[in-house]
Amino acid sequence: MSKVAFESLNKRGILQNLIVAILLMAVIPLLLTIYILHTEAAEILQKDNVQLSILLMVSSACCGYILSRKTVISMIRLTKEARAITQGNLRKQLKTEENNEINELAQYFNQITGELQKNIRDLKESKRVLQNVLLRIGNAMASSEKIDSILALTIETLTNALGAASGAIMLLKKERLHILVSYGIDPRRQKSVEIKKGSGIIGWVAKERKAENITRTQQDRRFDSEVKMGLAHKSIICVPLIFEDRLIGTISVHDKIGASEFAEDDLILLGNLAAQTAIAIENSRLNKDIERAYVETISALALAVEAKDAYSRGHAKRVSADVVKLAKKFNLDKETISILKDAALLHDIGKIGIKDEILLKTASLTAEEKSQMQRHAIIGENILKPISSLAKVAYLVRHHQEQENGKGYPDGLSGKEMPLTLKILIVADAYDAMTSDRPYRKAMSKQQTKKELLKYSGIYFNPKVVQTFIEII
Repeated sequence: MSKVAFESLNKRGILQNLIVAILLMAVIPLLLTIYILHTEAAEILQKDNVQLSILLMVSSACCGYILSRKTVISMIRLTKEARAITQGNLRKQLKTEENNEINELAQYFNQITGELQKNIRDLKESKRVLQNVLLRIGNAMASSEKIDSILALTIETLTNALGAASGAIMLLKKERLHILVSYGIDPRRQKSVEIKKGSGIIGWVAKERKAENITRTQQDRRFDSEVKMGLAHKSIICVPLIFEDRLIGTISVHDKIGASEFAEDDLILLGNLAAQTAIAIENSRLNKDIERAYVETISALALAVEAKDAYSRGHAKRVSADVVKLAKKFNLDKETISILKDAALLHDIGKIGIKDEILLKTASLTAEEKSQMQRHAIIGENILKPISSLAKVAYLVRHHQEQENGKGYPDGLSGKEMPLTLKILIVADAYDAMTSDRPYRKAMSKQQTKKELLKYSGIYFNPKVVQTFIEII
């Protein structure tokens, strides 16, 4: 029975338990005392001192109840406010008029919720930063940009996200680390940066394959190496780039802006990104090896095409030399000239798919045979398509038989739709074809060829390119 009664009390509120406690400790004993005196010694109750004592006892019990009730009500109010906070209203603060342990408890609780709010804000900011980093890098990965451009974007985004002054991705070559891409570092300085494996903090990370978060205030003598090279001055975090247990290099950010050191979360983010960066670099290397082998195969095919047709032997190299001269005359940049040169060398590679009886025929081609011959431009593009880095070359190969008037093949592009590089290739290709022997005709003289170029300027060929070409041949 007593067990059941105690369990019932445990389920009641604090204020209800307080009332029960006052009844048990004061009111009931007092009433019992008055009852006993009334029944056994009624004359005692008539005495003034006894009545006064009873009055004092009643007053004391009432005062004790009032004081206890005030404390309990403060506790109940704190409980209700705490419940509101646990339901998500973290901005709410516990308030009490007490100046005792309850007030101290409220202050502790407010301090905890304040820290919790800060942690939530930091978590949201970290999430935002991480999402921004992954979004920008994901977009770059999905684009056709080269790996160097993607890695440059990676280190720029990461450096800004971590609030650092600079950052660098370094690759290991013959036991020495060299900067591949960087952000916030003077380009003239980065070319001279060379870190021996094991030297300085970055070199130590490469040697030990362990991440480091170091500040200069830690009196770490390894830091002197980074300071001398101008990479870092007050703080640095560095993580090794490892792929399949093989060290590729390091990724690091330097000098936290507005703070003396990087947080542990910064190092975790850098570590997570390092794993993806190592994979990207290694995949790029693998793709380059595959592309190199493919280009070598294509080059062999191009030679095979010329070997099939004695009349076109040396044609690609001559066209290549002419497009370079023309491109320089138009002040095109080195990368564009390189693309144009490759396109000139490979523009007829699609002829590998044309039957010899058509390719080497000395008589005029039939309509069907002409249609088959014209397919070589599309075949050439399809051969180059698997290599993403040759996309611009493939475009030029596909369209090298287009005409200024829009009556060329395979897509009938007109002059306004063609880039300058394509117009240059068309003129140089036509010139060499006219000045070379063919199965169906003898080579034209240089003077005759100039007249032909001028005759069809604005029809087959771009006038400005024709005029410039005539000036340099």
